[in-house]
Amino acid sequence: MLLFWLALAIAIAGLVAGVAYAGVYGLRAWRNVKATGSLISGQLDEVAQATTEIEKHLDRVSVSSARLSTALERLARSRARLDVLRAALNEARATVTRAVPFLPSR
Repeated sequence: MLLFWLALAIAIAGLVAGVAYAGVYGLRAWRNVKATGSLISGQLDEVAQATTEIEKHLDRVSVSSARLSTALERLARSRARLDVLRAALNEARATVTRAVPFLPSR
């Protein structure tokens, strides 16, 4: 009978030790999960803020891109006008150059 009570006491002590061990490591794991969750939450907030700033920059880029294409269209029209004026100037120079030998000298 004494062996029975001794075995029962050892079993209960083992059970209590196992529960205590599991409780300590469970609590430690829970704290790690909470710390990791708050760290991830902070990082997600930073990512969200960076994403918002990227969206603002992209909006500015699209506005600038529209202004750039308008300016490029104006430049193309100006270049076309310049080409027409250069052609007219070259034609006038050629005409004057051909006519100079026939002009009377003073």
